[in-house]
Amino acid sequence: MHRMTKIAAGAVLACALVGTAGAANAYTLAPNGTGFIGKGEVQTVLGMNNAALQKAVDGHKLTFTSQQAISQAVTQDAVQSGTQAGTQHGVQSGTQSATQAGTQTVSWDLSCTIDNKNKQFHREGTRDGVRTGTAVGSRTAERDATRTASRDGERTGTRSGVLSGVVDAALNADPRKTGQWTGFNVKGITNPTTSMAEAPVWNEPTVFGDWEFGAWSEDGEWSGAGDWTFGGYVFGEYSFGDVEWGGWQAEPGETPGDCDRGNDKATNIVERVSYGEPVDGEITDGAIVPGAVAAGDISEGDVTEGDIEYIDPVTSDGAPTYGAIALFVNGKAL
Repeated sequence: MHRMTKIAAGAVLACALVGTAGAANAYTLAPNGTGFIGKGEVQTVLGMNNAALQKAVDGHKLTFTSQQAISQAVTQDAVQSGTQAGTQHGVQSGTQSATQAGTQTVSWDLSCTIDNKNKQFHREGTRDGVRTGTAVGSRTAERDATRTASRDGERTGTRSGVLSGVVDAALNADPRKTGQWTGFNVKGITNPTTSMAEAPVWNEPTVFGDWEFGAWSEDGEWSGAGDWTFGGYVFGEYSFGDVEWGGWQAEPGETPGDCDRGNDKATNIVERVSYGEPVDGEITDGAIVPGAVAAGDISEGDVTEGDIEYIDPVTSDGAPTYGAIALFVNGKAL
């Protein structure tokens, strides 16, 4: 940052009355403050004839001054804060439980020998079962993210609406009474004073550089953005209930009780129960249990601009610019 310095220009003008032939009614002035003011110019502005002008000169009643516009370009640093919204994407894992019903056929075979006669018995049954399983799946997820932003900038402007200042100067006339006067020679500008406006007039808009960002804040709540996709269920073993048996198949007059182990006549007793392959039934899906989210990339959103802070001091930008010098006599413009 650089502090602004007001630049002053302008001065007291020194001039001499010129005694040459002919009348003049205009003035010329070089940038260095030297030039010529015609006598007629002064008379016209003040409404004086030759005698009145002579009297004014003799009585030192003529005061010549100058004014010069001045313009100073200025700059001022600025910083602007902001926030940027974003959306972070992720993949969420999950599990789903299920139950599956099933049935199984069961065969019961019984045989024995009684009095050297082989007896055989058979019956069929079924039993219901159920087994549990789980499936692993995933879905896309997303959550809000934010981060702070700031950027440096600069605004340009000028003092007093193009940084205008006024230079006041007194004109020193040293006339000589030699013949008919034609005007005054301006010898220079002395004793400058400057008045500058305090408040610059700023151009719009302020020019900023690129945003600089802080770290993302990623602590928002995840929400499911897509549908779950699951693989197949992995089931455990069936858990079966009791067997519902059908009737025994036997020869007329024979009963399975003949082969009861309490029957002393029954020998070679053989009893065998055979289970068939389970027959899978309907699957009932259970609840989905969401798991952890693997965080992914962040899609950047718009930046919400915050307040602009202008940083003192205001800095002068280059040399001041001066306008044309205007002359006055007794406060009236020539």
